[in-house]
Amino acid sequence: MVHEITPSRVTLAPIEAWPTGDSRTLAFTVAVDDSGTPKDLSNDTIRWSLLRKPYAERSDAVVTDADAGVTLQTDGVVDPTAGEFRVDVAEDVVTGWGPRWQRVVVDPPDDSRQSWRGPVTLVARGGGDGGNA
Repeated sequence: MVHEITPSRVTLAPIEAWPTGDSRTLAFTVAVDDSGTPKDLSNDTIRWSLLRKPYAERSDAVVTDADAGVTLQTDGVVDPTAGEFRVDVAEDVVTGWGPRWQRVVVDPPDDSRQSWRGPVTLVARGGGDGGNA
């Protein structure tokens, strides 16, 4: 599923039943308007975080694009001039289970920063507690 991001949409589509410890690829397309005109992300700073609470600070994140095992793709497999980017989360990076929130921030050099968030439900993999001790 591709998360489509527009200026008027502040909530990302929910991710339900992500087994803790499983790898995941999250694809995003950013538009400058509700008609879907792609935003050129070539010079923008993009950040992704997985948070315990929807309004938590990035510094309190469970995992971010700056962590080992998380790769924010902005070239090669995606086209940033067409508003595309991707977050690859490797196996065993995400631990715990229960409700979480993902947040995406797009920060252009000469414009206002925008952010979007959406619910993520982590579930135990293999019947254990998923490391949620």
